[in-house]
Amino acid sequence: MKVVVEDNIFTDYNIGAHNPTKIYHLQFVDDTLLLGVKSWANVCVIQAVLVLFKLMSGMKVNFHKSLLVGVNISDSWLNVAASMLN
Repeated sequence: MKVVVEDNIFTDYNIGAHNPTKIYHLQFVDDTLLLGVKSWANVCVIQAVLVLFKLMSGMKVNFHKSLLVGVNISDSWLNVAASMLN
């Protein structure tokens, strides 16, 4: 994720108006949250990052336990994006 953000392939989420803090992921014991702006490009990048994670680690993403959540984003857009991500 760090590389795709630094290379401006993924647009992260900024918090704060004057000196914004960029946030693109949060990780916990066995959970990861990916955060970014609403765009089809970001959805495609997330899909690619998840495939790369699987290939590099040998682990799988449990899509049955995964969620796509949006703030001020229409349900129809989220449904299409979620379908793209399985």
